[in-house]
Amino acid sequence: MGGLTIVRFEPDSFLETLLRPLAMAAPHANVYVELMAPDFRFIFVIGLLILLAALFLLRARRGAHADGPGAMSRAWPVVVLFLVLAVTFVAWLETTANGRYFVLGLLIVGPVCVGLTKLLPVTKQLRLTLAVLMLAIQGFAVHQSDPFRAWPLTSWTEAPYFHLEVPPQSRTEPATYVTLSAISYSLVAPLFHHQSRWMSLHNAPAPRSGGFDAARTETFLSKAQPGRLMLFAPVVPGMQTSDNLPVAEVYTAVEQQLAPYRLRFSEPRSCQFLPSRGLAGIGLGQKTEQERGRTGFWMCHLTRMTSDAAPASRAIRHGSVFRALEAQCPRFFPAGGDGAVVALATGEMRSYLQSEMKAYVYDSGEVYYKYYRALNPVLIGKVEDLLTGKSRVDCGTIRGRSGMPWEREI
Repeated sequence: MGGLTIVRFEPDSFLETLLRPLAMAAPHANVYVELMAPDFRFIFVIGLLILLAALFLLRARRGAHADGPGAMSRAWPVVVLFLVLAVTFVAWLETTANGRYFVLGLLIVGPVCVGLTKLLPVTKQLRLTLAVLMLAIQGFAVHQSDPFRAWPLTSWTEAPYFHLEVPPQSRTEPATYVTLSAISYSLVAPLFHHQSRWMSLHNAPAPRSGGFDAARTETFLSKAQPGRLMLFAPVVPGMQTSDNLPVAEVYTAVEQQLAPYRLRFSEPRSCQFLPSRGLAGIGLGQKTEQERGRTGFWMCHLTRMTSDAAPASRAIRHGSVFRALEAQCPRFFPAGGDGAVVALATGEMRSYLQSEMKAYVYDSGEVYYKYYRALNPVLIGKVEDLLTGKSRVDCGTIRGRSGMPWEREI
């Protein structure tokens, strides 16, 4: 994210921090990774430590002798490995709590479970039974959650892995391509000239927005060669002409999205329809043959407007409301958000990518927030109440995020 810290998986309280091993065992998504990936191994480690302590305490009370001088030497590797796991676990929770940055701990915890089992002062048969039982439980969890097919939008069977009919010029000449959709469709990039440049404007701050990485956006767009700056966008079903080109409403809507980046369609408008069996294969497979033939991407020539020709920045009407909200709950509403406020038909919206939140202020006077995992926005109160402090955001109860996985409301 270019240095931006996302708090998606970070625990919100000390209790959530202590209970993270239990939360990781829950069959819910977005606990420590985006998909369902229940991991019982950290619960096993805690249980084995308790069992070890109880058995050794019981033996001590009975006056049983130690297992011999070699017992301590056998325990040291397990102790060291456990200490490494404990330190990395704490550091992980204090930084991102994102599973992709905890690969070391996820690799260590299995051997720690086996090592602690081996230290139990019980029979060899019982230790083997415990190890097999833990393996069976974790294996069953992985089988039930089936993480290996959780992400693909379409099957990768043969090259090219995502079919797209690319024009010959795009194969032989480099260009700069910008996209607007949340999905990058990056599998198509190898089908274009290898020196082509790509950028998604979906979450990219506009050059003059003052947002994080806004200067990087401007630098990228300024290096585009005239005549070789393209929009690459999936076709909107039902919004295409008989020639599979965008209808007028699409041009208008897209130019509104491009305007903050000083981009517009070239004159005369020049768009191409690129059929894609890869895109047609996404979904429930209920498209008719005719619909499949009209599924693909639009590739349109863009031009960069000069600074004086670009539309003037619109004055923010509800800036004081956003600032009041940001002062109340800076962790989830960092000051300034992602830069520019988005104008709505009946109000304004500001996004906060760092915490994956959005705030809405409507001209009718209502103020809402919405966490990206929640289905519906949450009413905070009226504008005047928020400005005077009568209405406040409960920062400890964010719908869709706060609490243990089984407590969260969406």
